[in-house]
Amino acid sequence: MLTAKDLWYRYDRHTPWVVRGTSLSIAPGEIVGLCGPSGSGKSTLGRLLAGLLTADRGDISIEGQRRTDAHPVQLVLQHPERAMNPHWRVRDILAESGAPRAELDGIDPELVRPGWLDRFPHEISGGELQRVNLARALLSHPRYVVADEISASLDAVTQARVWHLLLDRARTEGIGVLAISHDNDLLAAVTDRTIDLHAVR
Repeated sequence: MLTAKDLWYRYDRHTPWVVRGTSLSIAPGEIVGLCGPSGSGKSTLGRLLAGLLTADRGDISIEGQRRTDAHPVQLVLQHPERAMNPHWRVRDILAESGAPRAELDGIDPELVRPGWLDRFPHEISGGELQRVNLARALLSHPRYVVADEISASLDAVTQARVWHLLLDRARTEGIGVLAISHDNDLLAAVTDRTIDLHAVR
């Protein structure tokens, strides 16, 4: 269980709280949606859960253990091009996961096609790049994935494909997913339940 209890966070002491007393939990294999208006702290909460930010107050635990530096929560962002080195080939981007070479060579072609491995990010489409972004996260064998608006900039067909790939892996491997989105119809379609950020304060 990924559990957050009474989280508070602000970017500096002179600014308002972005996350204010938020608590939530996600079970292994559970797909949970997170909605709320722009500026409500959804993305900041995702970064707290993934260990990219540290809460000013509150606790985050995984299977009852407090978070450590070896944090098994991966964050996948809306804009994959901002999350990878544009000068690296796709195989080098995937290698950031720490996966052994044999696993990289045997990656599911439904997720990353072999022909993409020697290309640079600008040489594949946005939807293909998002699949690379997702593959890198999954290659680290996370217990949980925070998917922050991962399909917001994709066409409907590519959006469906990306979600199918994530949900299939999540249910096969028991990965808990926090799906952050403004799209309530999408959350209703892909999640087991949805949390309104304002309602968990």
